[in-house]
Amino acid sequence: MPQPFLYRMSKGAFLSIVCTLCCWLSVAGQSAFRVLEDSSRQLSPAAVLDAWNEGRFRSLEPAYLNPGYTTSHFWIAVSAPDVAFADSKLLVLDNPHINRLEWYGSGHQSMRLIALTGDYFPFRQRPLIHPSFVFKFNNGPGLYFLKIDKHHESLQAPLRLADSAPFLAEQERIALVNGILTGIVLLIVLFGAFLYVNTKDAVYGWYALYVLSTLGWIWSNNGLGFQHLWPDSAYFPSRSRVVFVLFNFIFTVQFLKVFTGLGQRGSRLRQPLLFAQGVWMAMLVATLWPIDYQRYAQATMVILRALPFFSLAALGLMVAGLIYKVAKGNRPSLIYLAAVSVLLFFAVMEDLFHLGKVKLPVFFAHYGLFAGIVLEMIIITFGLAARFSRYRKEKETLLAAMHDQQKKLTDTIVTVEENERKELADRLHDEIGSLLALASLQLDAAKGNPLSGAEPVDRASGIIREISETVRNISHQLTPVAMEKYGLVKAVTDLTSIANASGRIRIELVIIGFGDDAQYSRNFKNILYRIIQELLQNVLRHAEAGHVLIQLIEHDDHCALLVEDDGKGISGDLSDPRLLRSIRSKVSYLEGVIHIENQNQTGALINIELPLPKLN
Repeated sequence: MPQPFLYRMSKGAFLSIVCTLCCWLSVAGQSAFRVLEDSSRQLSPAAVLDAWNEGRFRSLEPAYLNPGYTTSHFWIAVSAPDVAFADSKLLVLDNPHINRLEWYGSGHQSMRLIALTGDYFPFRQRPLIHPSFVFKFNNGPGLYFLKIDKHHESLQAPLRLADSAPFLAEQERIALVNGILTGIVLLIVLFGAFLYVNTKDAVYGWYALYVLSTLGWIWSNNGLGFQHLWPDSAYFPSRSRVVFVLFNFIFTVQFLKVFTGLGQRGSRLRQPLLFAQGVWMAMLVATLWPIDYQRYAQATMVILRALPFFSLAALGLMVAGLIYKVAKGNRPSLIYLAAVSVLLFFAVMEDLFHLGKVKLPVFFAHYGLFAGIVLEMIIITFGLAARFSRYRKEKETLLAAMHDQQKKLTDTIVTVEENERKELADRLHDEIGSLLALASLQLDAAKGNPLSGAEPVDRASGIIREISETVRNISHQLTPVAMEKYGLVKAVTDLTSIANASGRIRIELVIIGFGDDAQYSRNFKNILYRIIQELLQNVLRHAEAGHVLIQLIEHDDHCALLVEDDGKGISGDLSDPRLLRSIRSKVSYLEGVIHIENQNQTGALINIELPLPKLN
């Protein structure tokens, strides 16, 4: 599969292009390499040797073959002047993504194929086991030719000669550094996944995928994936960079949506970014489709030329949106731009090193881009950690507010209970106490006057029966006996029957369900009964109504209570939490909702919905 230079184009294309032009315009010194372009792709090794003898090769200055998108083959010539050179030097091509490479050693009249390797061949076919392509001068002193075949794709081939012993000794250190940097990135991925699992905040999940796709691109771009993950695949090595960079673009947009708010609903960037994601997704499917793209080489090259510029335009639009958000004081946008700026700096410096424009310490020369991405992720991770810290503080504040609300609710319930006790004490004092005193007087009168007959005793007996009835009513209000014996429906029915017996009001009761209320807790049934009792008492005391409708309906997961009267309505602000405070507290305790409204000044309607807490 062709390999567009997408990621570099997306993260620093403009600066890289400028640097390339500068290098071509400021050539200094004599290159050790000479190059011949075969635009026909038909030259044989013997014909190439003839071209060399005819002087048709030109100097490659600087030692960076960078024709961009090309339809040609290229032949690189390099000489090993003596035995010491051939034994101690290596030719290094610092691009792990060349489709086909042929390494020849030449005699006077012929060339011998020494090595055949590239993306289209298993990794073990590399002349030297290394993520990039490394060739030995094992044909002795003389002339060597390297055929580079990446036609109908973008070609960049930095070349250098390296001393064999230091180069080979460096491999263990390279593996160690790659392992450390990979471990850091994987820890960042786990950090994002951990925060997502604990907070269910999508920003951490998209961040973990964003970092993981970036790591996949780094491994594929540096040749580590081919070396360690898919060494025998002839299908995926040439597709891997495209796959991971497209995943990265898609996840970047998703991450920025939730991290900075870029492209969310109502934003002008929403539709363009959705379109860009659609194009990238279509390209991802096309890349993974198992067909031979060399059969459609010309069409593929046109697409690959267009896609980087499309992606660059989309990413430029995103950067403009982020800058606008930074100007509006969006802190996450500032963090992301700062992180990407660090990455761009390292990417440009690595490009300049490969172009021979600057000299860098060995670490930055080989791991600049990887280190830049790690620093980018660390900066963003600190931003996400700060976000998580704010989330935790907000959660603690919310919990404290809930605790205060619960305390107020508990205080209200305690106050209501105290008021109920006071009302009970007043009724015992006013009704029972006065009746007992009257009965005592009647009995004293009968005792002091034996001639008074049975009339005082009869009156005292009647008073005692009234006391008994009053005590029964009060007891029923405190703990309805009917509920204990026959259930909620019987208790509510008795409650309305007592009110109807007064003759002052007509109460219509409709109960649907609750045939088997044993599945509900005693506490729930008692509180529901108290709510109905308080609503009915409020109507009897204040509404001046002649008719009341009470509906109690049991549903699968909740019950609905409706109380409607034809009285004078409720005065004041119906949304005032102090209105029906006791009832509101009980409803809140049961995690229900209450709705109060006046019926055109001809009564009131109270609708309550309560979840049904079924017993396990």
